[in-house]
Amino acid sequence: MELRLSSEYSSPKEILDLWKEIRTEVVQCLRKTPESEFTKNPSPGRWSISELGEHLYLSQMNLARVIPIVLGGKFGFGSDSQPELPYEKIRDSFIFPSGIKNPDTVTPLHKYALGEILDLLDKAMAKTESSALKRSKEDLQKRGIEHPILGNLNLFNWFWVLALHEHSHMAVLRNRTQSY
Repeated sequence: MELRLSSEYSSPKEILDLWKEIRTEVVQCLRKTPESEFTKNPSPGRWSISELGEHLYLSQMNLARVIPIVLGGKFGFGSDSQPELPYEKIRDSFIFPSGIKNPDTVTPLHKYALGEILDLLDKAMAKTESSALKRSKEDLQKRGIEHPILGNLNLFNWFWVLALHEHSHMAVLRNRTQSY
């Protein structure tokens, strides 16, 4: 799978297609994990596979929920607040997970069973699709919200960043589940 720069995608659908391809591999890793290992933390301070799945759900659902509010102008900023981004540096930083501290809003709180995690991930993807597919790239570039690490991002760039984010976690999942 090719991880292109945000500027190289012409529509939200292209990014969502990439995201769904990544999600397919994430789900394969989740399904591969034995039930006895699914909620077990590999070491103190590291998330279980279940918690990783919840984190991906929270990250995606938090964005999907605010899209209509941001596009409606009730929250966020206009496109004039989007600085030029170092797209290659951002993409490359997500290819190799960095261990950045997550905001509380995407920190897992539960240890869900596999079926529950899969349902949550499906729900988040469906909400994302319903929020994004009826919008153009230009619509999503007009408004944005602050990213806790990268600063102001328009909604199109948010989609791209979250697809890359899931890719970085997919790499972690792949490494952790390869022995199962």
